[in-house]
Amino acid sequence: MNILIAANESKTILNLKTTLDNLKHTVVAVASSGEEAVQKVGNLNPDLVLIDIKLKGEMSGVEAAEKIKDLYKIPVIFLTIFIKNCLIKSLGLPEDAIVLSKPVNQEHLEYSISRALSEMK
Repeated sequence: MNILIAANESKTILNLKTTLDNLKHTVVAVASSGEEAVQKVGNLNPDLVLIDIKLKGEMSGVEAAEKIKDLYKIPVIFLTIFIKNCLIKSLGLPEDAIVLSKPVNQEHLEYSISRALSEMK
């Protein structure tokens, strides 16, 4: 599966690349801003996007994810350090959002990927 990562921390990106490689997925691109993520999704058409809620640039990860879902119908998994439900709701995420805590655990990532793909069908 081809996956795009949108995050601005090199530690997060490296952790995700290693974990996705272990799961036999391919990282097709990395973006550090919401605008860049939307553009790269349009150009590369990945199967899934892993996106940090906080990104560089004017567009947040939440806004970029909304555009990606609306324009390209590609599933999105959010990444955050704010995993508590009360904090997640305050970030403006959709109720059906799939959210992973950083650093990402391989089993949680694998489960979240299969869940995201099944919900898009």
